[in-house]
Amino acid sequence: MDPIIFLLIVGFSWITLNAIARTHWFEVKNPEVGLGYAMYRTTKLNTLIDRLARRGRVIWKFIWDIGVISGLGILIVGLSIFTINIPLFFQPTADGTTTAIGVTPVIPGITVSFQTLPYFIVAIMIGAIAHEFAHGIAARVEDVDLKSTGIFIFLVLFGAFVEPDDEILAQKSRRSKVRIMAAGALANMVVAGIVILILIIPIGFPLLITPLYHSEPNGALIIETIPEEPASLADMKAGYAIIGINSSTGYAKILSASDFREYVNSSVLPNQTLIFHFASGRDPITLETVEREDDETKGYIGIRTWEYFEPRYFYPSPLVNLFPYWTLNTLLYIFMINLMLAIMNLLPIPFLDGDKLLTAFLGPKFDKYLPWIRYFTLGVLGINLLLTLIVMGWPQL
Repeated sequence: MDPIIFLLIVGFSWITLNAIARTHWFEVKNPEVGLGYAMYRTTKLNTLIDRLARRGRVIWKFIWDIGVISGLGILIVGLSIFTINIPLFFQPTADGTTTAIGVTPVIPGITVSFQTLPYFIVAIMIGAIAHEFAHGIAARVEDVDLKSTGIFIFLVLFGAFVEPDDEILAQKSRRSKVRIMAAGALANMVVAGIVILILIIPIGFPLLITPLYHSEPNGALIIETIPEEPASLADMKAGYAIIGINSSTGYAKILSASDFREYVNSSVLPNQTLIFHFASGRDPITLETVEREDDETKGYIGIRTWEYFEPRYFYPSPLVNLFPYWTLNTLLYIFMINLMLAIMNLLPIPFLDGDKLLTAFLGPKFDKYLPWIRYFTLGVLGINLLLTLIVMGWPQL
């Protein structure tokens, strides 16, 4: 679907839903529906948060103190990185590229592709739930009542929220306030840390999928076929698992994605007939290769592959075969989004935790300096966004 058409459909849907919610027959207060958003409030989760907060209050306070220290550190480091990043846009490398970090807004359908949007939505939901639950637990540990908890949707992105009692919060000590404000970002950093451990420890990901899949690869899984290239023209599809290839030189057994890449790079020639064999008794597919654009002596098939992990209990259909790959991508996005939420949310920008954390930490004596810090941060972030668009375009996440 064209991104502009997608945005028009989303916009029209929200305008229609907002209009319906405002009519006499359908007017409701919970869920609250507005232009581009909807939120549902409940007090049912307050009991769960209370139970968690009551267990080990001393330990919770120690954890949130760590959150304050790390939060202030992330605020300073994050703002410094965005500031230092600006001159890097004007210092191209020898090959004409830039070492600057691109800063891209989240726009579903434009900067977030339709292919990655499901991963993005799941990651945002997990990050938001962890973030808000941490705020809720910290608030109750500091004896701040919660008005409600809830879920919301903004355009096509889902999230969660907690509403502490602002009057009680305002009366609390500076230390209590900073603990509450820093808790959400700390939760996001913890989630990101757990996920990165799963990804970098050699047994981490295999151990995660072992209950449903064999931990050793047993073929090369097709994750994408390039349109109008030999594989797609031969009706190969994502989710097919290659276990062997026949050619004029004989049969090659494929036990992993690396086996497949090695075979393609060393043995496949242009205009060569290949017979692909798949797992689960799927009929073989015959195709003829074409020349690679970068090397006319090499053959090209037109597929992207990943490791095939054989399912233990389910029939190996394309959807079942692709599940470990989707799981890996989801983990990567959970790590990336939680890290991004922690850094961005701790910037001293109005309405974000970083602004509230810095305000509570500095106290009333420094109130006159806070507007200048906010203006500086907004300016630095805006310049990064603009320079990213000019120099490299807003890349898709």
